[in-house]
Amino acid sequence: MTGEVPVERILSGFHDFVGAIHEINEKYKTPRIKMTRMVSFSLLMLRLYLLGMLLLLAYKFITIVTVK
Repeated sequence: MTGEVPVERILSGFHDFVGAIHEINEKYKTPRIKMTRMVSFSLLMLRLYLLGMLLLLAYKFITIVTVK
């Protein structure tokens, strides 16, 4: 059969992708600049806002999908 991609090739590509992400995360694990408390607080609020938006999106998706 033509056009089939071996599973090993897909898994190898996925493993390389995960390795690249891990390498980038290690490089930027620690900040290189000093952040003030206000900057840290602002980043925390942005993270919480993003989490809230994701939860709202998931809730909306579930309610739309389960409507009969």
